[in-house]
Amino acid sequence: MLLHSHIEKKTNKPRLVFFQWNHSGLPMFLQLHMQLHVKCLSEFFDLILINKDCDYQQICDIYQPDITLFESGYRTSISQKITIKNTSAYPKIPKLGLHNGDAWCDCRVGFISDMAHWGIETFFSIGTTMAEHTPELAENLFVWPNFIDSDIYRDYGLPKIVPVLFNGNINPLYPWRQKIYNIVSNCYPSLIFPHLGYESQSPIMFHGEQYARTINASWFVPACGTVAKEVVRKHFEIPGSRSCLITEKTPSVEAAGFVDMQNCVFADEKDVLDKLNYLFKNTHELEKIINAGYQLVQSQHTLKQRDQIFQWFNLNKDLKINQEIVQVSPFKPLSVVEKSTDVKNTHIVSDGLHLKLLQHGDEKLWAGKYDEAEAFFLKCLNYIPWMSEPKLKLTICNLYKGNVENALDWIIKPIQYNLGSYKALDPDPVEWAYFIISLLCKGNINESIIRANQFPSLSHPELDRARLVVNYLRNKGGLVLIPDGQLSTSRYSIHKLPQLIFTDWINHLCFMLNACEQVDYSNMLNKLVSLKVESLEKSNSVTQSLENHLLSIRINWIKKLNYIFEILHIPNRKKGLPSISINDFAIRLGKWASIDSVKRFVLKNLSTIKDHLSFHNSSSSAKIDNDELL
Repeated sequence: MLLHSHIEKKTNKPRLVFFQWNHSGLPMFLQLHMQLHVKCLSEFFDLILINKDCDYQQICDIYQPDITLFESGYRTSISQKITIKNTSAYPKIPKLGLHNGDAWCDCRVGFISDMAHWGIETFFSIGTTMAEHTPELAENLFVWPNFIDSDIYRDYGLPKIVPVLFNGNINPLYPWRQKIYNIVSNCYPSLIFPHLGYESQSPIMFHGEQYARTINASWFVPACGTVAKEVVRKHFEIPGSRSCLITEKTPSVEAAGFVDMQNCVFADEKDVLDKLNYLFKNTHELEKIINAGYQLVQSQHTLKQRDQIFQWFNLNKDLKINQEIVQVSPFKPLSVVEKSTDVKNTHIVSDGLHLKLLQHGDEKLWAGKYDEAEAFFLKCLNYIPWMSEPKLKLTICNLYKGNVENALDWIIKPIQYNLGSYKALDPDPVEWAYFIISLLCKGNINESIIRANQFPSLSHPELDRARLVVNYLRNKGGLVLIPDGQLSTSRYSIHKLPQLIFTDWINHLCFMLNACEQVDYSNMLNKLVSLKVESLEKSNSVTQSLENHLLSIRINWIKKLNYIFEILHIPNRKKGLPSISINDFAIRLGKWASIDSVKRFVLKNLSTIKDHLSFHNSSSSAKIDNDELL
């Protein structure tokens, strides 16, 4: 039953409905991060928190929000992603997307998919390097940088008894921290708290006030922004708890107002010991740095200063059709400018080591030096094994080298993660395009045709071209070509590839096909290049062979079966890839039917089972209900 519409606002603040995932299963130190977002938003908005499956239209009917915010893109196996229906309702209520994740995370694909299906076109990210990693989002992307809660991170007045405190991950994602740890911990007494993982429930993973007090009792605490040179919470937690931050000099950290030997210490493996030795001998200067860092964070980087979403809301209310909102720095106010001006969103470029490796790999790849390119992409994966961009490039390298099985193995990993584990409604369009191309290079024309017909609403120049090629090969030359200028660009991708004219793109594809010994397909596509676009556009009718007719029937049946299986919540044994084999459908149905049969048997014999359990557990007074048994 739909609840009635009006609920009075508690305050004069604008009302924001925040659709946040259910994070209740996370370790407490991560739950505090999620609660901090809620606390910050509540500073500026009358906040309504929704963290369960819901109907957007019904939520808006009940709460009548002035603005809505949708969290997405979080990488976890514990938090529950929520389902939100009818997001096209109330189009006049502004909708914003919040990317709550790392800028390099493979869940960016899921984030983009969620935003597309929810009809959201403006995004905020907690990462200052999000646009650098996903440039297609840059124009519509704002930064809501990390911050602290000054109720927790403050000066507790504790004596400084710890020379150097190390807390957090020390793995390949943190190369600066690895180097500093190895040098400093061997020369100075250090308190070391190992990081046991982001999904660890260990009681020794200290957090909150206990963590802040430990920082407060330390002289120095090193922290870095990972290989990507981000601004992370530790950059603010350390000086905010009145300790001296030792960190890597990066554009993001400098943009936040940190200055070497004034309010922090910028150091690397060459000078960190010299700076520590000097400051331990000159504690009056060390105290000045600590005090200045404390003042910087407490005045500029607490939740009270993170009003970027509130700024956007106020500016958007009076925005004219010829105007747009821009952010020239993550730590400066948003403003309104005329669209005709050259002022656009300005994003930090940190030039992380992993991105340099990708750039070097790209240079080698497009120069035809595939082995050298592979070496760079593999080094990139050494830092971030789950990153999708090097996996796509390794796919392309292997196609050029004729290693089609390796290519398929690389391209299927990010697709399966996002469709299976993240449960995105569709894949990245460029990844799907190269999955289709890899199938074609293997000679699986029928499967490439079927895959090309899946996710029909997904569109991107690379995917559109892959579909055109597959249809051309399927119909042996009968095809209506779409010229380059008319190709759809409706879906963002996390991947950046050279923008080639259609003829050059086909030539590259033919090179891959020849390398993978699909010479017949390559010859057919060479004919396509030699034909004039005009003559192909006039070919409005395609003579369907019996084989094509049967394949069309199969494609339609596969669409219907996948839809039915999705409605029935029948598990997919291929980790998210839509089924295309009748055998696969049969196996999935059989397993599901077996599980369903067990459920029916348990329900039918529930009273007997309860009696049996009661007999063996007569001392227990716990109530057993149907849900617990199932």
